[in-house]
Amino acid sequence: MHHAIRLLLLFLTVLPGITAPLAQEKLSSLSFLTEEYPPFNFTRDGKVQGIAVDLLLSAAALEGQSISRESIRVYPWTRAYAMALRGHNMVLFSTTRTEEREPLFHWVGPIAPMRIVLIALKQQHIHVESLADLQNKQIGVVTNDIGEEVLTQLGLADQLQPNASADLLLKMMARGRIDLWAYEETVAKWLIKESGMSFDDFEVVYLLREAELYYAFSRDVPEALRVQLQHSLDTLKTPLADETSSWATITQKYLH
Repeated sequence: MHHAIRLLLLFLTVLPGITAPLAQEKLSSLSFLTEEYPPFNFTRDGKVQGIAVDLLLSAAALEGQSISRESIRVYPWTRAYAMALRGHNMVLFSTTRTEEREPLFHWVGPIAPMRIVLIALKQQHIHVESLADLQNKQIGVVTNDIGEEVLTQLGLADQLQPNASADLLLKMMARGRIDLWAYEETVAKWLIKESGMSFDDFEVVYLLREAELYYAFSRDVPEALRVQLQHSLDTLKTPLADETSSWATITQKYLH
């Protein structure tokens, strides 16, 4: 009898160690970090939304899991990026996947294609056909953004004007305080429109890089969770019969 009780107590002692990791294998156990990067992720009327947000919530729902919009934390990009690099069980989005960043995170996606471009005021008549044309030009970049990374790699670090705020960089360019702004094209157009200006007054003068946006997982996140989300994203991108895919529907909702 005593032997049976000892076995039962041993089982109850070991059981939490067996079940605890299983209980933690939930997408909702992760910390989701994002920034103001419309139309992919942004806040409006206090609500986090955008292509990447809706895709994330839809993908979790396909797995029978729930991620609340309220649990997605919005920070300036520089802070969010640093947190994801240091953090435990973090997911940072939307993050440009590059060769330089590849070993820093695990990647799930893609969320969408993107273009990092140089934008100028039309009235400045700036023409850029090669990097040589960028000499003596002051270029605004968001700190730790892919635009800053690319231009630094091209040897233009001394000409960069880093700032944590894309909105402030837009205002600086509009006032002639910087010559060019390096940013994602779709996001830049959105911000210009939201600021009350017209993109007709601006122009894309150079394409720096084409890439794709992803969910960047801190490297300690269990593989099972990354596999779950990747599988669900792939499912959302698959058209059903003659219909468009859920991914296309979500994307069109924000781009049109």
